[in-house]
Amino acid sequence: MVTGLNSDIEHNGKVYHIQTEDGGLHNPIILTRIFCGGVLVSSRKTSYVYMLEIEGLREVVGRLMKEQHQEMVQEIQK
Repeated sequence: MVTGLNSDIEHNGKVYHIQTEDGGLHNPIILTRIFCGGVLVSSRKTSYVYMLEIEGLREVVGRLMKEQHQEMVQEIQK
């Protein structure tokens, strides 16, 4: 299972830190935050509460985390 993803992306002379975390079964959300200079500049939260009973939940959540993380990286690079 993917517990968290972190990336540092340089864009237009600034370094952005992207952090994606899984809240777990008791808080079924995927949270991605973008920081620049230690300041939160953007975030996205996606609930997966409707998926808790599906087969292969760990793999599905891992894939969703990677997709959301990559989407936020692409937002910076626009």
